[in-house]
Amino acid sequence: MPNLSWNFSRSPSGGPSWLEYLQDPARSRVAINEPAAVVQALLDRLPASTLRLIGSRESLAALLVSLVHPTNSLLDPSGMRLSAAFTWSRGEVLASMGGMLVPMDELMAQARSPAESEAVQLFQVAREAFLESYFTESLEALNGALNTGSSLNAAGRLVWRIHLLRALVLLGSVHNTDPRLINPAQAEQSFLMAARYARSEYPLDAARALLGAGWAAYVQENGEPDYRIRAAMTYTDEAHDLDDALVEAQFQSAKFRMARGETDPALHSLRWLPLKERVVLLKAAADADFKRSAGKLEAFLSALREEQLTKIQTDVVPVASRIRQWMGYCPELAETPAAQRLVDLAEGAPDRGLLDVHGYFGFGYREDYSELQESFFEARRTEISESIETGDLVDDAGVLATRSGESAVLTESLQPSGQIRDRHCRVHPADQEPEYQFLNGLGEVITTYWGTAGSQKQFQLPPGTDATNWAARWIPPGRFSMGSPIHEPGRELDEVLHSVTLPDGFFFSETPCTQGQWSLLMPHNPSKFRGADLPVEQVSWDDAREFALKLTEFHHKMGLISAGWRWDLPTEAQWEYACRVRKSGAFCGPIDSVAWYQLNSQKRTHPVGARQPNAWGLQDMHGNVAKWCLDWHGQYPFEAVTHPMGPAFGTFRVYRGGGWSDGARCCRSAYRGRSVPDFRSSNIGFSLVLSGPPSGVVAAPTH
Repeated sequence: MPNLSWNFSRSPSGGPSWLEYLQDPARSRVAINEPAAVVQALLDRLPASTLRLIGSRESLAALLVSLVHPTNSLLDPSGMRLSAAFTWSRGEVLASMGGMLVPMDELMAQARSPAESEAVQLFQVAREAFLESYFTESLEALNGALNTGSSLNAAGRLVWRIHLLRALVLLGSVHNTDPRLINPAQAEQSFLMAARYARSEYPLDAARALLGAGWAAYVQENGEPDYRIRAAMTYTDEAHDLDDALVEAQFQSAKFRMARGETDPALHSLRWLPLKERVVLLKAAADADFKRSAGKLEAFLSALREEQLTKIQTDVVPVASRIRQWMGYCPELAETPAAQRLVDLAEGAPDRGLLDVHGYFGFGYREDYSELQESFFEARRTEISESIETGDLVDDAGVLATRSGESAVLTESLQPSGQIRDRHCRVHPADQEPEYQFLNGLGEVITTYWGTAGSQKQFQLPPGTDATNWAARWIPPGRFSMGSPIHEPGRELDEVLHSVTLPDGFFFSETPCTQGQWSLLMPHNPSKFRGADLPVEQVSWDDAREFALKLTEFHHKMGLISAGWRWDLPTEAQWEYACRVRKSGAFCGPIDSVAWYQLNSQKRTHPVGARQPNAWGLQDMHGNVAKWCLDWHGQYPFEAVTHPMGPAFGTFRVYRGGGWSDGARCCRSAYRGRSVPDFRSSNIGFSLVLSGPPSGVVAAPTH
């Protein structure tokens, strides 16, 4: 059986030492080209009752092989060769492992003295020996590098790598069982030195060094097992503080707590693992320390499965209902594996374990939904096309093109106040008379409006597929002052006042995107506060862009917007221009009248459109949820600019308008919030703009 190093346990009743564990001849060595051996060994350790709670053997085996196989490893190519030997950490420490692929000339460029140059050369010898499993030679070279002088790079750019690689040699592995080399106490000290030197410039590598120090402390034998475990917990928790995405630290901390008999805290810490890292639960189920409380572990896994399934079904059940409606129009959908998998999940997935459910919901669910959605839309398009060919329906092409300057008048005419509210399809019965028509300045018919009395009821898309209900206001081109004056209360330094010209008009969604609108195109509603009329939140900038792309594709497929028009996040300039309505001032009205914010929100979001709109009819521009914008955050120019798009590159994306948890200062028209693109918060949602080709080329929405 392969030596799964994480399964080592400091049993109170005794047991093999760390060295004996590594040298145990009953455990075959793990070959790097045999990841299935690791997987088989892990699954063999699981009781049948535990396995049923976690998932099917076949699906778990496939998942685990993909994780331990070197071609899918997170390690660099050199580290891949060693990943199976160090499975105790799932390769997390090896992900740093002394910079195994940092080129020699790059390391040499960091040398500032002859002693450092000599140390670099010795480090190169050490890592080459390490890769070839010449561990004695590697350790000698590393010790020599540390003894070249006391002037090694003060910033630690080389010395932390030396200490980390030295610690890995001293800790041992299934390929390094020489008792003359293995010394967990010295390994602990070297890991700590690596963390010390790496902390300022390489905090993530320092976290992994602390993870290694925790393991080295755990496996030691010095007559004080509880003291060593507490030290191991301290190092591991510190690693997680440095890198809260280091999931291995969560597992290792839980394992050490189980070793001390702290069962409830250990299991509680595993409850908050990210969805994509739930495979760690499988690792825990096979671990010797966790098996000391096997009954509690199974009860925890069972409760967690039901809890997570309940949360998932909040999103899945409405989607499954929608798919059943689609089946009424397209019965052949019922026979597809995608529909069967999704409906099974909605009905409780009685035969699926925790990781099966999570794996499908996290990865396969979206693909199945998209496949079914596309199949249904294609079937409906074919049905309508055939009805047009037989003469049962007539295609109304709608607005195809007008001269520039007429688009604003045209769109104002299509619906009062420039709203796009029409849900009816582009087809109408062949014998129906038009309700009224629109003419251009030459008296030519540019669109025919067939009304909604008959055509909407008879020919609208079936329930659950109407993604056309987007109320949007036409925002004309213009010039305004962007930023804030120096005397504005709460003003920030990045709000430099400057003149901005927007040469093209655009449509701006009347409210932030609601959960009802989101759920029509996206299979998962991530919002903390639930309600179809509440703004969608806990969406990242990336999520919002994905939705805008899908909405654009859908509207193009259904003929609802013309070529060249697309939905997207507003630029900062578009957002502030639409919010201000060409006016100065911190808010578009009294803040308690126009915004849900910290002092009146009752610590939650509210249905969109409940506050007073601005002069252009836009609602919730201030408060309720902050709104993502398209731009990277950057410094404003001092000079006048035209159609600014923000910096080409950056670290943070901008959000505007403030949300329910923000004070008035953060809800000002000029305030610029910012965060990384994958950040999610119940305080942040988004609005959209519908923009067309540049000025001079106008193709208005068809409906």
